[in-house]
Amino acid sequence: MPVTAGIDQQWRVLLGDDIRLLEPYLMPEQQLATSYPCPDPIYDNCPRRVVQHGPDDIVAVCGNTPPQCEPVTLTRRDLLIRSLNTEKWIAAVTKCLREVNGLDVIELDVPDGVVVLGTLNRRGRRLAVVWVRREIADIENLVRGIRATTGAADLIAVLPPDCRGQTDRPLAGGVVLLTFYKGDDGRLDLYRALDLLDPTYRQRRIDDPSAIFDDVRLEFGEEPGVRHVVRINGQEYDGFQKSDIKFARLLLLAAARARDADVENGGWINKTQLRGGEDRDRDLEKLRKEFHDHSHPGLTNDELKALIKSKKRTGEIRLAVPPMNIKFDDSLRQFEFIGASRARSKQPNKLRTFGMKELDRNLAEGAANARLVLKDARKLGVPSPDLLKRRGE
Repeated sequence: MPVTAGIDQQWRVLLGDDIRLLEPYLMPEQQLATSYPCPDPIYDNCPRRVVQHGPDDIVAVCGNTPPQCEPVTLTRRDLLIRSLNTEKWIAAVTKCLREVNGLDVIELDVPDGVVVLGTLNRRGRRLAVVWVRREIADIENLVRGIRATTGAADLIAVLPPDCRGQTDRPLAGGVVLLTFYKGDDGRLDLYRALDLLDPTYRQRRIDDPSAIFDDVRLEFGEEPGVRHVVRINGQEYDGFQKSDIKFARLLLLAAARARDADVENGGWINKTQLRGGEDRDRDLEKLRKEFHDHSHPGLTNDELKALIKSKKRTGEIRLAVPPMNIKFDDSLRQFEFIGASRARSKQPNKLRTFGMKELDRNLAEGAANARLVLKDARKLGVPSPDLLKRRGE
């Protein structure tokens, strides 16, 4: 748009259904429009000229001589000009980007065309994050100038979405340029900058009990009565599909992690919450083994196993991903255990041996523990059927 103002007809043509996203930031002007868009702009002297014969007698007439189009009857509402409150709109976009990417608020003076997103406090580093909204000729000197105003913080400069010829790369003096991540969820994948500043971190994080896998996103869902679903970075993971207790325990870890906004230090629970009785370490290793035994693109088996961290002295464990990277599908509200149906004998009248009875006891104990763990996970935020009842669905 040449200007950020127009009548509703122009906004609708420009934005379509997305006009609802800008509605709160479109402010009415005092004056009415003196022209109106022509429905067939193939002639000269378009758009149409507005003629007011009276308060309730307004028409838009063709500007050609002789006229090429029929007059259009209008109301004052049709001619109301609304301008975009750019400051409030950018503030709203910035707030969303800050929340999705786990950034803290920061005050920083920047040139026009640059938006301050916040501060990334991760991996023992503090980095100011800015978004360069428009392509400029000398972007490197621009961001070096901004870096000089950040004090002790290094700088991540997110480049414009259509910036040509640019790649992710570090600059001297604690600056990293990042290409714009073109997803539709607002994620900027800022871990890319951290990896460039410290290329050895990905290997060290396997053994570091405090490490965070900020490039990992987890989603939990279910095909009721068939299997459990775990997605890692958008792709289904083969593990945790068949075991109710393992899936429930992973849900509990994910719920505790998602509930605690402290990315670096939060999300820890005690191993006793796994409901495993005396042999809690064995239950923890079973969870880690389930991660280790199935391959997944972009992560090694050792990295997958290291997604569950533990503190040896305190007995605490956590899922080592950022809380904003965890999502629970609505299908979990109608959660069904699958273990009982899979283990049920096809010959119910067959004589039960001691070994079969022992198996039944173990299955019953596992199912009881899974129900308790699921209940705890729902208390921490996993979708539950109670929410449906409260909504009357």
